[in-house]
Amino acid sequence: MNKIIVLLLLFQLSSCKTYTKFNSNELSQSDTIYYLDLSNRNLKTQPDLSKFTIIELNISKNRIATFDENKLPKGIQKLNFSYNRISKKVIFNNVRNLESVNFSNNKIESFYYTNGIVKNLNLSNNKLVSIQMPLYDDVRADTLNVANNKQLKTSKINNIGFPRFYKTLINYSISTKN
Repeated sequence: MNKIIVLLLLFQLSSCKTYTKFNSNELSQSDTIYYLDLSNRNLKTQPDLSKFTIIELNISKNRIATFDENKLPKGIQKLNFSYNRISKKVIFNNVRNLESVNFSNNKIESFYYTNGIVKNLNLSNNKLVSIQMPLYDDVRADTLNVANNKQLKTSKINNIGFPRFYKTLINYSISTKN
């Protein structure tokens, strides 16, 4: 029965364009949700999903101005926070399972990820000045996209051990628009 309620909630969220608030009481805390789409909901604040297990979260195309990693769901592996209004810093200190992160098209100035490495990271079209991530020899990064961050200098990417990190990348973009 709980799975039917979750499916109905997902249908409601994806079919109702005027649904601008997220009521976490409608979700069961015991079930794993594999994909939750909260995009295009005109959300102004990040909902607290920390009590839930969600594998993939799409919260893009909203009006969220601040990011709080403590509100992220347990078990999160794929996170799409693109096209919001996040500025200043994005900091990940406690999240360990992330594989794919998209914070493109925000106003982020600094990105810090201290636990492991994200295999696919899209930070394009922000106002980045610095990126800080650890580098491990046994982990391969697939994609790093920091294109169109005019204030980001290659020396500031060195915080992630850029020469060694670059060798592990399959796709890489640091270009800026002319």
